[in-house]
Amino acid sequence: MNEPQDCDPYQLRNTVLQLHTNDLQAELVRMRCDLMLQQNIWREQQQQVLHDNQLLLLALFYAGAVNVSTSAQLKKSVHDGQCDPLTQMLNRNIMQDRIHQAISLAKRQHTAFALLFIDLDNFKPVNDQFGHSAGDAVLQQVSCRLKTAIRDSDAVSRHGGDEFLLLLNNTKHQRDANVFANKLCQLLAQPYQLPQGTAQLSASIGIARFPADGDCAQALISYADAAMYRVKQAAAVNTL
Repeated sequence: MNEPQDCDPYQLRNTVLQLHTNDLQAELVRMRCDLMLQQNIWREQQQQVLHDNQLLLLALFYAGAVNVSTSAQLKKSVHDGQCDPLTQMLNRNIMQDRIHQAISLAKRQHTAFALLFIDLDNFKPVNDQFGHSAGDAVLQQVSCRLKTAIRDSDAVSRHGGDEFLLLLNNTKHQRDANVFANKLCQLLAQPYQLPQGTAQLSASIGIARFPADGDCAQALISYADAAMYRVKQAAAVNTL
């Protein structure tokens, strides 16, 4: 029967140390693998964040472009809804609103204002002689002259055809409106340069004052319109 051999303590210790070393090495390999895995995950997350940021920047850029386009379209839509397409002056509806506002303000502040009804004389011969495009060009030039003649607090609109309304706010005296109307007549009587030649026109202007000649927009417009026709008839009589 074989007797058990005695274990060498040194060999046993070396074996234990070797096993422990192997365990440590295995743990280091595992930790290194975990670290590499975490680094890969972190890099992927960073790439995803960069990708998401790029998408966000593109979305913000697109949203900004859409907002600018929408704002421009909205502004154009508001402008088109307020202005006469040919002359770019206020249209009839907006002018009536301005007159209503002027009436409310004048009542609160106990002030007066004037409404001028302007009609071009000899406008039809321009269309007959040079064509409707020339007539449109004259109306556009009239619009420019009227716009340059008024203050920021005033307003001017195309009432229809070759007729215009001009709201002259805060006029203290009747003569102020009369002096302004005379200056307008001189301004509108200046020659109009057209590709086909030169057109010469004049203007007849009727004046209504608030509150003396009416207490609402329609009453003031009607009064100024009638006053304009009286001016036109008087001019026709004087030319006979």
